[in-house]
Amino acid sequence: FTTVKFAHQIQHFMNAGYRQITFVIGGAFGFSEEVYEKADEKLSLSSMTTTHQLIRLFFVEQLYRSFSIINNHPYHNE
Repeated sequence: FTTVKFAHQIQHFMNAGYRQITFVIGGAFGFSEEVYEKADEKLSLSSMTTTHQLIRLFFVEQLYRSFSIINNHPYHNE
């Protein structure tokens, strides 16, 4: 996803009536097949290995940007 497309996906979930969205950060080798089977969507932030601390920060920033876009705040990369 680009940031704008990610915002559109979040908006889609909200419009579809999702009351809760859970994001799970996997390790370097991903998840077991059981976890993948239970997931409605799968999102990759990078194919590079990154620490959980940095990914959490990166992901929170993307959520912030997404909700800013959803709320019609200007997005500088459009």
